[in-house]
Amino acid sequence: EARARWRDNALMERWFRTLKSECLRQEEYSTPAELRAIIAKFVTWYNEKRIYQSLGYDTPAEWYRSGICEAA
Repeated sequence: EARARWRDNALMERWFRTLKSECLRQEEYSTPAELRAIIAKFVTWYNEKRIYQSLGYDTPAEWYRSGICEAA
């Protein structure tokens, strides 16, 4: 549906902003392989360790596993 697309885009733009500000601007890399490893580490941290007030101070992984996201 067309209405959902703009929301998806806004969420991804926010995620990329976080990636750039909290990861890429603070890490140094010299090869594409190093960059991939840094991004993979960030994605794991972002989903498994970073807590979110909007998710009741859970991580996205905890929130997903709880089944709350399916009811939302």
